[in-house]
Amino acid sequence: MIYQSIIDVIGHTPTIHLKRLSEEIGCNIFSKLESLNPGGSHKTRIALGMISNAEETGILIRGSNQTIIEPSGGNTGIGLAMAANLLGYKLILVIPDNYSKEKQKLLKLYGAEIILSDSRLGNNSHGEKAFEIQFEHPNYVMLNQQKNLANPQTHRKSTALEIIEDFSEINLDYFIGGIGTGGHITGIGEVLLEKWPSLKIIGVEPDGCNLLKDIHVPHNIQGLSVGIIPDVLNIELIDFMVQVSVDECIKMAKILLKKESISIGISSAANFVAIKKLVDENKISSDSNVFTLIYDQIDSYLNYFDIEFNN
Repeated sequence: MIYQSIIDVIGHTPTIHLKRLSEEIGCNIFSKLESLNPGGSHKTRIALGMISNAEETGILIRGSNQTIIEPSGGNTGIGLAMAANLLGYKLILVIPDNYSKEKQKLLKLYGAEIILSDSRLGNNSHGEKAFEIQFEHPNYVMLNQQKNLANPQTHRKSTALEIIEDFSEINLDYFIGGIGTGGHITGIGEVLLEKWPSLKIIGVEPDGCNLLKDIHVPHNIQGLSVGIIPDVLNIELIDFMVQVSVDECIKMAKILLKKESISIGISSAANFVAIKKLVDENKISSDSNVFTLIYDQIDSYLNYFDIEFNN
């Protein structure tokens, strides 16, 4: 099949039964490779979804060269940069200064203007700075993935339905997901619960954070715990949270590469760390079917492994 645009091939990513990892950890682990989306992550879905929604409501006009501003130095920024190029918009991204330098370079190559925020001011420093800039330039359009209902709705209409199709003959017991904006765990979780009412939905967050108590501390797991309880998050879905450390995530990323030959980013690794902890604590049984997402690949996080490369 020949497609007319890279946008047309977003979604319908494969789900893999990670058999070797399942044997090592002790339960049946399935993962949807959102890393194979154009742009390299699940966030490409919501980037297009939010822009399309803004066009439908008249906030954005395709080809108008309007300026979109968004606090994102990660995967949403990449998705927005791709869509902005193809749909005729300018893009400004506000990024914490401790975010991946590789992604900053990539975003600049896509043509986005990058403004850095002071990460010492908190996990949401980029969000606060983006609002300051928009206040100075009221004609800029901020899609605001933390508040934008098109974020979870995109996953309800696409990702969740793909998962149900993949598991037409398998019952899912657990859905494990990291929480940043809360969009994917909300949109997917709500739909999966309709299909499997006994499904347990477990959130993942960095050590020291406690989303359910609105406690957020600085951390190095990009994409998780953004410093607030996001408006789009349906917190009632969450059965409980699991805390993980960045060192555990780094170790798990290497395990996935060697066991399954699958490249995963640090926040994706956090999901598998959480699964292992729950199995080790006998909270997940050996016959359970556990589902999670692989959000992106390891390429943008190679700086986490510098100590190994330098030895």
